[in-house]
Amino acid sequence: MAELKLILITYMQFYRRHVGLLLLFFIGFSLGAALLTAIQGLNLEAGKRYQQTTALIANPVTHFIRPVLGENRLPNSMWSRIRAVGFTQVQPVLEGVIETDKQQKLALRGVNLLQWLTQNADSSASTANNSYSGFEQLLNTVYIDPKLMQRLNLKNSRINIKMGDANRTLTVSELQGLGMTMLVDISLADKLLRANGVISYFEVSGLNSKQAAKLNALLGDQARLEAAQEQAFDALSEAFFFNLQALALLGYVVGAFLSFNAIKLAYNARAHLQQQMWVLGCQRSALIKALAIELTLLSLFAAVLGAILGAALANALVMDVSATLRGLYQLDRSFVVSLDSSMVASGFTLNIFVLLGFLASQSTRLSTVLARIKWPMLMLAITATSYLALTANTKMGALLLCVCVLLLFFVVTPPIVKAVFKLPWPTQNPIIQWLKADSIVQLPALLSSVLAILMAMGAAVGMQIMVGSFSDTLDTHLEKRLSADLYVRPDQNIQALGAKLRELPEVEKVGVYWSAKSELKTPKTMVAVDVMAFGATASYNQHLTLLNNKAPTSTVFEKNKNGIVGCLVNEPALLQYSLTVGDVITLRQHINTLTCQVRAAYYDYGEQGLNVVVTTTALLNSSLSYTEYGLSLWLKLNSDVDAIAEYIQKQHQLDSQQVIANQQFKRFAKQLFGKTFYVTQALNIFIMLIALFGMWVSFLTLGRGQLQPMAVLQTLGVTQLQLLGAKVLQAALIILTTLLLAIPLGLCLGWVLLTYVMPIAFGWTMAMTVNWLQLGGFTVLIFILALFVSALPLIKLTRSAVADNVAKL
Repeated sequence: MAELKLILITYMQFYRRHVGLLLLFFIGFSLGAALLTAIQGLNLEAGKRYQQTTALIANPVTHFIRPVLGENRLPNSMWSRIRAVGFTQVQPVLEGVIETDKQQKLALRGVNLLQWLTQNADSSASTANNSYSGFEQLLNTVYIDPKLMQRLNLKNSRINIKMGDANRTLTVSELQGLGMTMLVDISLADKLLRANGVISYFEVSGLNSKQAAKLNALLGDQARLEAAQEQAFDALSEAFFFNLQALALLGYVVGAFLSFNAIKLAYNARAHLQQQMWVLGCQRSALIKALAIELTLLSLFAAVLGAILGAALANALVMDVSATLRGLYQLDRSFVVSLDSSMVASGFTLNIFVLLGFLASQSTRLSTVLARIKWPMLMLAITATSYLALTANTKMGALLLCVCVLLLFFVVTPPIVKAVFKLPWPTQNPIIQWLKADSIVQLPALLSSVLAILMAMGAAVGMQIMVGSFSDTLDTHLEKRLSADLYVRPDQNIQALGAKLRELPEVEKVGVYWSAKSELKTPKTMVAVDVMAFGATASYNQHLTLLNNKAPTSTVFEKNKNGIVGCLVNEPALLQYSLTVGDVITLRQHINTLTCQVRAAYYDYGEQGLNVVVTTTALLNSSLSYTEYGLSLWLKLNSDVDAIAEYIQKQHQLDSQQVIANQQFKRFAKQLFGKTFYVTQALNIFIMLIALFGMWVSFLTLGRGQLQPMAVLQTLGVTQLQLLGAKVLQAALIILTTLLLAIPLGLCLGWVLLTYVMPIAFGWTMAMTVNWLQLGGFTVLIFILALFVSALPLIKLTRSAVADNVAKL
C-alpha cells in the first residue's frame, strides 16, 4: 500500500509539472461528454416532465382526464363530482392564449394555486422570491420564467393584458421552470380567458390500476382517462431525440480523438519516469494498479465536468428546443435540465472504454494484427455497407449504415493521405524532399486529428446537405401548400363570414379548414388521427401534392361500389403507420365513426402524425364533431391583396393577426421549421470547434519531436522562413487532402440521412440537393481555420534559434 501511495504521489507531481497535459485531457473528454449529456439531459427531463404537477408540486402525474374526442372543454362540475367520491388527487387545468397591450400573444395556464398553501415547502416549487400575504396577492399574480421575462422585457414587474376593449394590469413574479408558459391561479385564468367555468383537462396524481378502473367507470362517456405515458409527444419526438443523440455521440468521438492525443503525449512524456520507477524497484502490479486508479479518477472528474457543462448547454438551448417541441411534437410541459447521476455515469463509461482502447492500442501484438487485417476490414466495411443499404428499415439499421460509411472512410483515409507524400513530385528541391520524408514519419502522430477533422467535416457536410435539401423541398412544398392569397381566422361565425366573402367580386374561391379529432385502431395500438376537410370538391384540395406529384382529382373522393367514400392520407401514414392505398379504415370519435377508403397519399412535410383528408360533405355526413379554424381565399387575377385584406379587417372587425397574407403565412411556417435544426446546427459548430482544437493540439505536441531535424536543417543553412514555409505547406497538404475526402463522406452521409433516416424516423421522402457554392465556401473557411490553428505552433517552433533547439534536445 505504501508503494502504491508513493507511485500515485509521483503521478500527481508529474501533472503538477505538466498542467497543460491535464487540461488537454479534460477538455477533450469534457467537451465530448458535454454534447452527449446535453442531449441526454433534454431527453431525460422531457421523459420526467410529469414528475411534478402543473403547479410545480413534486407529486408525479400518472393520468389525465381529457374531453371526449370532438370536444375541447370539460365542465367544472365534474371536478366536484370526482372529488366527492374520494379522488382528492385530481386538479383542474385551464389553458389558453392571452394578448398583451404590446400585441404579444402568450400561452397561459391556470391551476389551483391554493395547493401551495397546503403543501410543505420541500414538496412544492421554490417560492422564495414569491412571498405573498394572504389570498389576494396569490390569486392575482402572474408567474413567469426569468428567461421569458427577459424576452418580454418586463422590468417593472407589471404586465398589461388585453380583455376585450380594456387592459388589466397584473403583478408579475419570477418562477423558474415555467418555460414559455405563464402560470396563474385558475380563477384568474377563467377571467382572462373568459372561459365561463370550463376546464381544459384534469391532472391525476398517484393513481394505481385499480383506482384507474374505478375512475374510468365513473367518467363513463363524459370524458377520457389517459395514462401520462401515452401522450402524443413521447411517440412523435422519439425520432427527434434519436437523431440528436446520434449527432452528440459523433461529437463525443471527435472529443475522444482530442483526448487520445493528450493521453498519447502524457504516455510518451512519462515513459522515462515509468522506467525510472521500474529501476528503483517498483513492482509491475503496483504500477498497473496506480495506472488504473489514475485513469479511473481522471475519467470520473472529466465525466462530472462534462455533465456540468452539458447541463449548462442544455439549459442554454432549452427555450428554443421547447418552442420547437411544442410547435411540432405537441410538448405539453416545460422543463429545466438539472445534473443527473445517469449523465455522469454515461460519460464515465464512455471515457473508460476510450482509455481501455488506448491501452490496447499500445500493444505491439495488437498493432501487428491490425496491420494484417486492414484490407480485410475494408472489404468487411464495404460488404456491411452494401448489405445495410439494401436492407436497412429501422432507425438502428440506418444509424449502423452511417457508422459503416464512417468506418469505410476511416480505413481509406490514412493510406490516401500518406500516398500524397509518396507520389513523385515535379521538383527535386532538397527542402521539399525532406518535407515528404518528414510527413510520412509524422502522419502516425497526426492520424487521430486527421480522422477527427474528417469526421467533423463529414458530419457537418452531411447535415448541411440534409438541412439544405429539406429547406429546398419545404420551399417548394409551401409554395404549393399555401397557395391561397389570404387566410382568415375569425373567432366566431366562420360560415356566415365565408358566405359574405364569396359575394365579393374580387374573390374567386373560398375554402375552409375543418378538423376533427379521431382515433384509428391498428393491430398494435390506437392511433390519434386528424381528419381534415378543405371544401366540398377536389378543386379545394389542389394545394395538396400527391406522391405521384399530381393534384387530387374528383375520383379520389368518390364513393366506391360499396358506397364508401374515398379519402387521402399523408405520407407518414404509409411509412410510419403501415397503411396502404386501397385500405378501408374506420375512424372513431366517441360513438361516431367515419369509414373511408384510402385512394392516395400526399406529401406532408413537418407532420409526423396521421392525417386524413375528406370532403366537407363526407365530414358532415359522418356526424363527427369538428372545429372550424378558418377560411382560405383565392383572389382573381390582378387583385390587390393588401387592399382586400384591409377591407376585410375593417368590414368585419378583425385584427391583422386574423387576416394573414400568403407570404406572411409562409414566413411563419419557415421560421417554425427552421428552429427544428437550431440545435443540430449548434452541435455541428461545437463539434467542428473541438476538431479544430484537436488539430492545434496535434501540431503543438509534435513540437519536441521536431527539434532535432529542424536544428540539423538550420545548421545546414535553411532559414527560419524556409522552414516555416515547408511546415505550413506540409500542414496545408494534410488538411486539404482530409477535407477533400470529407466532402464525399459528407455526400454519402447526406444520402443516408435523406434516403433512410428521414423516411424511417420522420416519415418523409425528399430528393437530395447540393448547394455546391455553399459547400465550397464552407470547405474553404474550414481549410483556412484549420491551417491557421496548425500554423500557430509551427510559427513558435521555427522562430527558435539553432542554439535554443540544440539546448532543448
